[in-house]
Amino acid sequence: MPSLLYEKVQEHISKAEHILLLTDERIDGDTMGSTMGLFHVLADIGKRVEVFSPKPLPNTFKYLPRVDVIRRDIEVFLESTIDLVIICDCSDGEYIKKLLPTMPHKVPLISFDHHSTNPMYGTVNVVEPKAASTADVVWRFLKSTDWSISPEAAQCILTGICTDTVLFSTPNTTTDALDASAELVKLGAQLPEIVRHNLMNKSVSALKLWGLAMERLYHDTTFDATATVIMKADIEKFQGTEEDVSGISGFLHAMLDTQHEVVVVYRETDDGSVKGSMRSRGRDVAKLAAEKYGGGGHKLAAGFKIPNSKLMEKDGRWVVEKIPVV
Repeated sequence: MPSLLYEKVQEHISKAEHILLLTDERIDGDTMGSTMGLFHVLADIGKRVEVFSPKPLPNTFKYLPRVDVIRRDIEVFLESTIDLVIICDCSDGEYIKKLLPTMPHKVPLISFDHHSTNPMYGTVNVVEPKAASTADVVWRFLKSTDWSISPEAAQCILTGICTDTVLFSTPNTTTDALDASAELVKLGAQLPEIVRHNLMNKSVSALKLWGLAMERLYHDTTFDATATVIMKADIEKFQGTEEDVSGISGFLHAMLDTQHEVVVVYRETDDGSVKGSMRSRGRDVAKLAAEKYGGGGHKLAAGFKIPNSKLMEKDGRWVVEKIPVV
């Protein structure tokens, strides 16, 4: 079945002259790596390519080659010559529902993803839930073509694999992911650079926030999980950023012993919501997130958002409280 999908995707790309690539609205290494990997390959075969991201690029990923091409102006959707849209690692397609209808004419949409909760919203959906990352899915497709893979493309794709497996330390690390990584290194990807930018290179503010998160670890009865919280006031106190607290759930999940099956990190956001990031060694956290808060993701890594909410400490535990809407 994947080979038939790959043929459809290659057919759409071959016919297209002006392609728009989209990241997910949750900017992480996988959406960045898979999107920019495709950018390099498609540009190298002579396609005109635009890249759009709905959110600013975190400093963590500015080492990726050619990220300067990424646009944030929604006017890109009004360009009449665009004849194909490709989105990577977007599990629900929600944010593009308002943008795609603004395009001058309807064009095919290809979705590359590995989230089991993906509702198959694309014209062609290359969704492989057993893949370790969306970058893995993109790599499998690219290997089915005769297109060349530059060191720059390899660097981007390997970034996606490394970040979604926390450098091959999570249960979703597959032999396919390891094989792909070896091939990408042979093609010129620099693994030490990826490790330095994504797993090290933390600011003092970030380290203080991570330390606070570890200090607050508690048992969360909502999900029967090990949890922690980051308040909006914490980020302000240490003059940090949202980027500084990204990755805490993956780190805790990798560091805690095996009796801690599920990890949840709750974080207050600027828009008055509470976001949750979940990691698991076995339980289906995508199902848990969907049932409790309408979230989603894939079996071992998921997230959710609770609007009009704040975090409150009660008897050594933290709870999510709804803020009355006036």
